[in-house]
Amino acid sequence: MSAETRLRVVFMGTPDFAVPTLTALVGHPAFTLVAVVTQPDKPRGRGKKLAPSPVKAAALERNIPVLQPVRAREPETVARLTELVPDYLVVVAYGQILPKEILSIPRLAPVNLHASLLPRWRGAAPIHRAFLAGDAITGACAMVMEEGLDTGPTLLCEQTSITDADTVGALHDRMAVSGGALMVRALLAYRDGAIEPRPQNDADATYAAKLTPADFAVDWAAPAEVVSRTIRGLSPYPAAVTKLGGKTIKPLFARVTDGAGSPGEVLAVTRDGITVACGSGAVIVTSLKPEGKPIMSAHAFTLGHSLPPDSRFD
Repeated sequence: MSAETRLRVVFMGTPDFAVPTLTALVGHPAFTLVAVVTQPDKPRGRGKKLAPSPVKAAALERNIPVLQPVRAREPETVARLTELVPDYLVVVAYGQILPKEILSIPRLAPVNLHASLLPRWRGAAPIHRAFLAGDAITGACAMVMEEGLDTGPTLLCEQTSITDADTVGALHDRMAVSGGALMVRALLAYRDGAIEPRPQNDADATYAAKLTPADFAVDWAAPAEVVSRTIRGLSPYPAAVTKLGGKTIKPLFARVTDGAGSPGEVLAVTRDGITVACGSGAVIVTSLKPEGKPIMSAHAFTLGHSLPPDSRFD
């Protein structure tokens, strides 16, 4: 395909979730990435040195021009994007609400990859909220953007299961990769007139609010299924939080098992992990992060921390 017939794309994204979509577009002969827009560099690490976003790093590796406005709605940014004459504006977790002035720039459409089966879980934290709510199925949608929050008509959606072996991190990574392929299919099909945007049913919408510290605490009085889901649905980031012997522990994986006792009571310590009683049933915590220590298996933790018979998680 000649450069003249390729679709011109401006890509807007920031975190690592967006990188597979950027990579999929760069690697496809139908597209030319004319610019990447991402958030300004932010201080990271112990030294708080300015570091680029994952999307910026990926774009620079591929010699794609990068724009980093503090606010995308700045007149200078709108003018620059207009000058690029994009066919598509592709947005994946950019981190700012885009005004009509930007959404109206692309010739074909502004298309967003949203990590849920819209209209369920519109908003900031769709992957975590689907996991924590106990959804058996989630997915991603390529959506034509409107000024409303994730309200635009969808082009293509793809499902994925949430299993008892998943963590939210594994689900995130799986959806990031499949989302890139989904976006490519959606953009090509829409260009060819093979799909029509489908309006969402607002009556079915749910909101994926940002996570807060109130979401992180493990409620050991909940059923074992809920405790396991809470731990896995926050792992590895931001991680569930509990206390053991007055010290903060971040459990990172737990599976449901047989057992009964007072909620939070340590029922057994084995090579498999730490069995803890819940409101009904029990879970085996198999990996965790102790306060001030690296991630380790629960078995390795117990080798260095003897747990008395009356040990309990609070």
